[in-house]
Amino acid sequence: MMDSSVSILASLTPYILVSAFLLYLLLEQLSYIRKKGNLPGPLFVPPIIGNAISVVRDPTSFWYKQSALAGNSPGLSANYLVGKFIVYIRDTELSHQIFTNVRPDAFHFVGHPFGKKLFGDHNFIYMFGDDHKSVRRQIAPNFTPKALSTYSSLMQLIILRHLRLWEESCNGGPVSLRNLVRDLNLETSQTVFVGPYLDEEDKDRFRTDYNIFNLGTMTLPFDLPGSAFREARMAVKRLASILAVCAGKSKARMAAGEEPTCLIDFWMQPIVAEAASGNPPPPHSRDEEIGGFLFDFLFAAQDASTSSLLWAVTQLESKPDVLRRVREEVGKIWSPESDELITVDQLAEMKYTLNVAREVVRYRPPATMVPHVAAEDFPLTKTYTVPKGTIVFPSVFDSSFQGFTEPDRFDPDRFSETRKEDQVFKRNFLAFGWGSHQCVGQRYALNHLVLFIAMFSTLLDFKRVRSDGCDEIVYCPTISPKDGCTVSLSRRVAAYPELSLN
Repeated sequence: MMDSSVSILASLTPYILVSAFLLYLLLEQLSYIRKKGNLPGPLFVPPIIGNAISVVRDPTSFWYKQSALAGNSPGLSANYLVGKFIVYIRDTELSHQIFTNVRPDAFHFVGHPFGKKLFGDHNFIYMFGDDHKSVRRQIAPNFTPKALSTYSSLMQLIILRHLRLWEESCNGGPVSLRNLVRDLNLETSQTVFVGPYLDEEDKDRFRTDYNIFNLGTMTLPFDLPGSAFREARMAVKRLASILAVCAGKSKARMAAGEEPTCLIDFWMQPIVAEAASGNPPPPHSRDEEIGGFLFDFLFAAQDASTSSLLWAVTQLESKPDVLRRVREEVGKIWSPESDELITVDQLAEMKYTLNVAREVVRYRPPATMVPHVAAEDFPLTKTYTVPKGTIVFPSVFDSSFQGFTEPDRFDPDRFSETRKEDQVFKRNFLAFGWGSHQCVGQRYALNHLVLFIAMFSTLLDFKRVRSDGCDEIVYCPTISPKDGCTVSLSRRVAAYPELSLN
């Protein structure tokens, strides 16, 4: 009798499993429909992975469609990605509701839809309250005028060396700048952040692992052995470990009384001073934690800066009047023939060039969206409550084209002293975030962009090699021109300056 029952159960098992699977798919669809409510979005979504293949295959089209669905009213749209219900936010004021409610019982900043799994345990971006304030206080010395002046000098030496290499290696022929700019920025980040603490072997490993990480951010988030996502997660661990070792070396050097020469030194100097005075170390100042935080900063700086530098070149080349005014302003302030670095005071005089940099960031914000996850149900509008667990995507890109005068026009004068659109429409200028998680390094980022624009425009003549769709936006993972900004380069000065640190 028992054998018969077992036999019957065995014969029914495939039907039971199929029925359970079909029930799961039905419940998944019903859950999506319930969470979607009255929001525009697909009526049904592919099971389990949702529309993840669409977003990986062509992220530009996917997010354009989400924006178009959101429209001006209600300013929201829905979709489903790998088991996660998502809400896209086009409306600026609704985005502000997310940014101003980053707290344990509302929204958590995640930086990437699957960021907590990807970035590891020690992350500044996931902190709240006193922990977040404590770390922000610790990193304040990183962005003092003295620190920024040190970084400015390092940036210029690296920019000059790479510009020379670009011009000499292309022999007047066309060259795509995307990978060249990425290499420039990686060297800048390594040098400015941890300067003397990386040897050549570490730098090579760093370069390899960062590329692995980049690839992983653009793939399906399946954390399986051999998957690109798993490889990226392991690369982050290795990178954070290298940076943790750098933190320890910096502490030892600062304890010996030496002067800071890079960002980690400015960070560690007051921490070491606290310990020397007999006080306990501040929270979150262990080497392992510092390594994780440093990776967060590097991730924020590296790819965002690559995007901005590429778009700066495209706009300067396509706007001859803007390029002429930049060259005239820089020429009155700094001469390559002086063989001297641009000083912080001279940088402050480059007001129009700074406005160009700001407009580049507004017109093409590098990180077009800032994902957060809802910790609890949150009433976002009178008619829609964001369900717990939803990943929301406030669109910085869409906000940049709301409010501003002729927002589709590249117009650096909107930031002039007379028009002051950065103040009039400051709620729409969200490229550096808003609220408690606003970017701490925005002055650093703008200084780097201004220095690049000034030196690139002064030292080189350049002509874009245009092709069909070359200005279309692609994600990699921040946005860049589809053609990688392909240009021909030639030197426009008699000789490159011979710059050195004083």
